[in-house]
Amino acid sequence: MEEFNSDNEKIDTALKANADAVASAAAALENCGNCKIVYSSYTGNGICGSGHPNTLTFTHKPVFVCVQEQTNPNNSQEYALRMLRDSAWANGTEDNYAYTQIVTWGDKSVSWYSVDPNFAFHQFNENGKIYRYMALLEAGE
Repeated sequence: MEEFNSDNEKIDTALKANADAVASAAAALENCGNCKIVYSSYTGNGICGSGHPNTLTFTHKPVFVCVQEQTNPNNSQEYALRMLRDSAWANGTEDNYAYTQIVTWGDKSVSWYSVDPNFAFHQFNENGKIYRYMALLEAGE
């Protein structure tokens, strides 16, 4: 009987350790992931320059935003804008050309405009064009 009780005590100890480990892992899992992913689009209106920045507004603080025209204008060139939190500039690229953007970060938004105020294309805001964007947002309450 003593062996039986000893074995049951060992089993109970192991089960409790396992239950504690599962509870600890579940608590840690609740805190996993430090960002939310947002994917959406906007339609360009053809307006550009410092007086007419593009602005995207989110539910949480954006830390990375990537914008790309929905259809490839030349079927072979990359045309994307990548903006990283707290950087005051970004380059929108088209193969070997870079279109510098001035970037402003708000608590829940990002705005940008092209230093070349003559072409909405450079600002990712060509009239009637659809632009897709993906953003990483800080996770929060």
